Amino acid sequence: MTLCYGCASSDSTMDNAGVATESPVTDGNETGAQAPMDPDTDMSSERTADANVSAGNDLGSNLNIVALVQQNPDLSTFLELIRAADLLVTLESPAPYTVFAPTNEAFAALPNGALENLKDPANKLELTRILQAHVLPNRISTEEMQGNMPMKTAQGEELVVMRNGTELTVGGASIITPDVRASNGVVHVIDKVLIPPKSNEN
Repeated sequence: MTLCYGCASSDSTMDNAGVATESPVTDGNETGAQAPMDPDTDMSSERTADANVSAGNDLGSNLNIVALVQQNPDLSTFLELIRAADLLVTLESPAPYTVFAPTNEAFAALPNGALENLKDPANKLELTRILQAHVLPNRISTEEMQGNMPMKTAQGEELVVMRNGTELTVGGASIITPDVRASNGVVHVIDKVLIPPKSNEN
């Protein structure tokens, strides 16, 4: 798959205010808002999947998001947690997604015991809530991300993009491998785990 800064697209038009709400991204020519939620991007029920995430792999666009994650050893913890939360089927589905995938190092930087707690089946709801904070229910490339642009996650929280030249952060996490295309969306590898505020938990 290739590192692509404009290959992601969306069928929606931009909000005049340039702010993403319920119907946020646009075409590569318009920026500043997130694409509208695809009706098929339901993150509720799931199960199993199969087979690289590298910005230079041309085959990537033929593989779904789960297959890409499975092929990148640096994302093995993320894959393990996706399995534990039964989100494999959702992230293999044809509906377009944007996934911010934290590296193993990012998970290792969590406070002592936090990762083990997330793996505990008793904490599956909390794990699912956190993983959904890394997923947008539409496809968005880094070219479409503008400074101070809010993007709504599948978990319902807003992630804010900050741009400093070519450097992009999302929710405080730096995008270290951008625009890895999949058949059902795009993956951006990040250096930090995104933890949504507990106050938003129902």
